[in-house]
Amino acid sequence: MNDVVIATIIGAIVGISGTGIGGIIALILTNHNKRFLSILLGTTSGLMLAVVTFDLLPESYEIGGLGTEILGIILGISLVFLLEGILPDSSKSIYSTGKGNFLKIGILIGIGIAIHNFPEGLAIGSGFMVTTSMGIKTSLVIALHDLPEGIAMGTPLRMGGYKKAKVLLLTLLSGVPTGIGACIGALLGSISDFFIALCLSFAGGTMLYITCGELIPNAKSLHRGRASTIGVVLGFILGMIITVKL
Repeated sequence: MNDVVIATIIGAIVGISGTGIGGIIALILTNHNKRFLSILLGTTSGLMLAVVTFDLLPESYEIGGLGTEILGIILGISLVFLLEGILPDSSKSIYSTGKGNFLKIGILIGIGIAIHNFPEGLAIGSGFMVTTSMGIKTSLVIALHDLPEGIAMGTPLRMGGYKKAKVLLLTLLSGVPTGIGACIGALLGSISDFFIALCLSFAGGTMLYITCGELIPNAKSLHRGRASTIGVVLGFILGMIITVKL
């Protein structure tokens, strides 16, 4: 039982600190002009695309196969469709159209990240049940993976008008499911491959739609030049390095 407690605590620390530090970085970088913000938003878009392309979807395919992967993507996109019909109205009543749009993006990304963090927690918990060294290595890799996700979530939330304290709190909370997943993974030792693959592709589908349908168009709307495109390319390269090399 002590191993379960340790895995749960480490999983929670990994998830909360990873996305939280990413949120802090976003807060530091969002106090600039529109051109810089366009590059930053483009960079977060590239990071998200790389995480989905080189991490979430390939792992989902390897674990559950093509059918499970496609099902998860469809379910993830369907969730965004459902939420899009609810979030805009609630945000427009408080913020202007532009800020409300960024706020919606940040909330949707946060939901996708929280879903994504649960199976990451499962990996941490299961790793600790094999060997302590495997659990620690898995934890370090996932913590680094969570950094760009915290940036991707925190940037639009801050641009949408949320105060710094609230942005930081939300990015921290998005990491909580990692601890929950670590606890379940450690208790069960292993969990249904179908469920893990579905969670990964579900989060991947959510993030893919948000990135292509919301993040990139809004990055371009901030500055009509090449800034956002350069940001997307740089973010994609950075995300590729993080997901492939670690």
